[in-house]
Amino acid sequence: MFDPAAGSDSALLFTEELLVIATVVGSVAALPVFIEFISDYRKRRERVYLSLDDVAVSSLSPRLAGMDELLSSIADLMDRARTPAAYQDLKIGNEVLVIGPNQSGKKSLAQKMAQMAGMERLITVYNPRDSDALAKAKAIVRGYKRRKVMLLLPRIDLAYQAGDPQLLAELDALIETTSESQNVLVVATTVVFEANSDLDNIFGIKLALPGAGLNLADRPEIPEDAERMLAEVVHFYLSEAQKRGFQLAGITEGEFCTRILEVVINPAEIEDIVVLCQTTALYRKRTRRDTTTIFTREILETAIARVVAG
Repeated sequence: MFDPAAGSDSALLFTEELLVIATVVGSVAALPVFIEFISDYRKRRERVYLSLDDVAVSSLSPRLAGMDELLSSIADLMDRARTPAAYQDLKIGNEVLVIGPNQSGKKSLAQKMAQMAGMERLITVYNPRDSDALAKAKAIVRGYKRRKVMLLLPRIDLAYQAGDPQLLAELDALIETTSESQNVLVVATTVVFEANSDLDNIFGIKLALPGAGLNLADRPEIPEDAERMLAEVVHFYLSEAQKRGFQLAGITEGEFCTRILEVVINPAEIEDIVVLCQTTALYRKRTRRDTTTIFTREILETAIARVVAG
């Protein structure tokens, strides 16, 4: 006699067997894809490992020769990175672009800057064209919330020469977000530099080494209406600085503004120049070289050279 219950159990068992067989067959078919995924993942990890370095600054021994004058000239910038609280009212990103020819000591200079600025960790991204390495570097920097960190990007011009829009967007985001933190100093090095380029615009401070390949011929002519607007911007930032106690010494207000207008092409450069003047003035007062915070011709020219790499 036919047993409906037994027939149902047999059908269920047969279905389960088919599912098991299908699962096994599917797993075998997907195995090459899975193996390829694991292989690619390992290769990415190895590539990132080779592209990144995270070391204690105390372990560094940078070899520098012939840069004593340059190191002395950036003492104010390093003091600001070392003691950000003393300059907390100055709004400028902590990013520096070192420009110089091949084998000129750019990376060693960056390491020395890390020591001068009291950094604790140095994170170096040797290949800024590797998006995985950039993402990993950002995670490492974020992990050092209570420690002072330098993020070093050697030969950043290679990434900009590659011209990958997505990579450049990631690189710009990394620089902007990390340099906003008071405990982070971002330093990049480049052999190639062009005025008014994306690389120029992303870094507020430039340091040009002897023999640096500067291409400043591309700075555009400024239309008259834009010149009037820039003149208003210069007067605004100078006025704001004067309200905070900064004074002009040995240079008139008209001379100060005219000199800035001779070299700038946008309001951001004006703000950076005036803020760097304030940085130097505060440093000179902190070190008792001056009794008050003053802007001199020398201070102005130093600030201009740092912003427009001239």
